[in-house]
Amino acid sequence: MKSFLIKEDRSIESFDDRSLQNAIEENIDLMRERVSGEITNNCSIITQQNAALGIYPPERCEAIKSYIAVCRNEYLRCKGLILAATSNDEADAVQFVAPEVPEGI
Repeated sequence: MKSFLIKEDRSIESFDDRSLQNAIEENIDLMRERVSGEITNNCSIITQQNAALGIYPPERCEAIKSYIAVCRNEYLRCKGLILAATSNDEADAVQFVAPEVPEGI
């Protein structure tokens, strides 16, 4: 577990007793939650289902599917970096870059 100690002089000291494998698993789980939340915040589950079923006009369906694909690709990029990490700090440093939300979804 990664924890922080705030000293009397207000300096911060961190302690990380996780194994590299635990840090990798934790960061992948956090990344998965972040990506899922990003997609759901911008495109509800019902909207995603309707797009998959082709209920909306083709342009809107394509915009929704494209947005989800871009989010998925960014997740896969982050996951690859996390899996390639050689230290806990390296795994913790990977950042998800949220894609721009297309208009009309």
